[in-house]
Amino acid sequence: MAKVRQDVEGKKIMPQDNEAPKRIQNILEFLNLLLPKTLAKRLVNMILLAAGIPVARCMELTGTSAKTTYGLRKAMEKEEDMSRLLTLKSGTNKKRKTTNIEEQIISEIENNNYHTLRQIANMIKEKFKVVVSQWTVGRLLKRKGIKRLKCGSLPAKADVEEQKKFYKCILKPLMKAANKGSTVLLFMDASHFVLGCDFLGHIYGFMRRFLKTASGRRRYNVLGAMDFVSKSVLTVSNDTYITASEVCDMLRKIAEAYLGKSIHVILDNARYQKCKAVLELAAQLHIQLVYLPPYSPNLNLIERLWKFVKSELRAKYYDDFGIYQQAIDSIISSTAHENKERINKLIGEKVQLYSNLRFITKDTAILDQAKGKKSAA
Repeated sequence: MAKVRQDVEGKKIMPQDNEAPKRIQNILEFLNLLLPKTLAKRLVNMILLAAGIPVARCMELTGTSAKTTYGLRKAMEKEEDMSRLLTLKSGTNKKRKTTNIEEQIISEIENNNYHTLRQIANMIKEKFKVVVSQWTVGRLLKRKGIKRLKCGSLPAKADVEEQKKFYKCILKPLMKAANKGSTVLLFMDASHFVLGCDFLGHIYGFMRRFLKTASGRRRYNVLGAMDFVSKSVLTVSNDTYITASEVCDMLRKIAEAYLGKSIHVILDNARYQKCKAVLELAAQLHIQLVYLPPYSPNLNLIERLWKFVKSELRAKYYDDFGIYQQAIDSIISSTAHENKERINKLIGEKVQLYSNLRFITKDTAILDQAKGKKSAA
């Protein structure tokens, strides 16, 4: 073992060696010509462990699981028969219950909505007369690459063609102009943060914990205008309601912040944002208000900012309204500084236009990859 340690260290396969992954992969490729893939990984793992390489680093270099790597180390520490570790056990070759119907099961899952493994197991029993456990269903889905994914929302009254036209003729040219510096492009919308039940946070422990929440509803309303290029956000906030008065205050803030520049503001058709007072003030301040097509929150990119802010808020629970407000303001102000890189990944020229959807039920659709490639071409 000492010689192995010396040889491995001589080749500098150490935790801090940046070339180690490439060398290990070369070794594995060579061993795969002589041994089964599992045995090749096991052998390299044993050599690395004997050389004193940490388990986490061994897992990273060879791609083996924690259970396998720790098991090997434990067996080596007990000085068990090494030949046993380098022998593959023959499987039972037992035929799976679902072998002949797997493709039909997958097709059924793809064309209907199933929320739990139990529902799928019941479907298999009902349609194919095969009794399987939830564990068996889970293994089948894992083999086929099917995951339990969070659903997205599709506005029921959205006009897809109108959205495509708006994006192509208005929004995308404004984005390009903003990137060139010939105009300032802002996305404006309000978000409402309720203290208490929406943001309880997460706490480590053996048991789920229950927090005493504030009585009543205290809401922090924030009207924001996000700069498409810099990701800086202007805000007008209160704990009552957002009205036309707050929108007018925001327009004055925008005019002051971007004095002498061409300004375009993207916003939705909320009544308090389209009233006479707002339109007249925007005209006086030379701010161009660009209203989205009805039911098009997917085109207002500040919605992604609000989603980011709410995800950050869920990290912990706030029981003091003042601290809660400060936390929200701090997260919003971070978008142009320490969190700008993360926001840039969320917010760019790409938008969801729902043009590459394929309906699998009356109210459920999935992204059609083939249609997406065709439209991109």
